Amino acid sequence: MSSLQDFNVNDLDFNNMGVWPAPVKAIAGAIVFVLVLILGYQLFISDDEAQLEREKTAEKQLKQSFETKQRKAVHLEAYKNQMKMIQSSFEALLKQLPQGSEVAGLVDEISYAITGAGLELENISLKGEVSREIYFEEPLEIIVSGSYHQIADFVSRVSNMPRIVTLHDFSIKLTDRDVFGSEGEKMLVMTVTAKTYRYDETGEE
Repeated sequence: MSSLQDFNVNDLDFNNMGVWPAPVKAIAGAIVFVLVLILGYQLFISDDEAQLEREKTAEKQLKQSFETKQRKAVHLEAYKNQMKMIQSSFEALLKQLPQGSEVAGLVDEISYAITGAGLELENISLKGEVSREIYFEEPLEIIVSGSYHQIADFVSRVSNMPRIVTLHDFSIKLTDRDVFGSEGEKMLVMTVTAKTYRYDETGEE
């Protein structure tokens, strides 16, 4: 350390570092060592660490994908059986959709249901065919009058028809008229839209 007492930085000769005092050599060597470590880390190790993180993330995603595919593979047969059941149900429903327009037949069936339930038919009118993805809707507006039980009987008869018929937009109003053959029970007027469906062959695919 005594050699540092008379040491002056301006006296350093970088072309002859061998004559530098030992403490100065040690300090310079430490500085060079630290700089080499920093540069080496920046040039080599930091990129590898970023690559390692990317590989870890990719590994995690691959594991998740593998687990998902493994679960599907385990239940593959169950999925196939379920698809067969769905296909069978779909085909059964398609058989209930006539391929040709059968509005006249529907009107007759609705009229029979009205008569069978003991209702009075006020009006029945076509509302115009509506095109859907693989079928057409055939809506009918129906206005009938009768008792509560007769209306319920009519709805039951419609639900038991061989073709698919759904009822929409119910509107029931109370009138001042008495139900025929029943004292005190007022007649109801129901307006409802009945829809049947026609299969569209062009939408099969």
